[in-house]
Amino acid sequence: MSIPTISNTPTTATDNRSPVRQSSNQPATADNGAGSGVDKGNVGNQATSQTDAVSISSRAADLQSLETSIKQLPDVDASRVSALREQISTGEYSVDSQRLADKMLAFERSL
Repeated sequence: MSIPTISNTPTTATDNRSPVRQSSNQPATADNGAGSGVDKGNVGNQATSQTDAVSISSRAADLQSLETSIKQLPDVDASRVSALREQISTGEYSVDSQRLADKMLAFERSL
């Protein structure tokens, strides 16, 4: 399974946002109730002059697809675990002490 890569090269962001449109079944002015801190006299003017928009950058979309791909991977390679159990139970599994020592030293040096 291949995982898509994310380029580390700088890219120019483009604005692909579109304004949020109000559906015909919603009132033109907002009634947020008492204590909302909104001056109801200005709500109509603000609703007609402001639009809200949401956009996701291409990098965020790439990260989201990568995250989805990773979540679909199993936490443990069951076939590898099964093969190792079989080798251990039959006495065929051997530890390369030199390789183990090298890996431990490399790990300690990286800290």
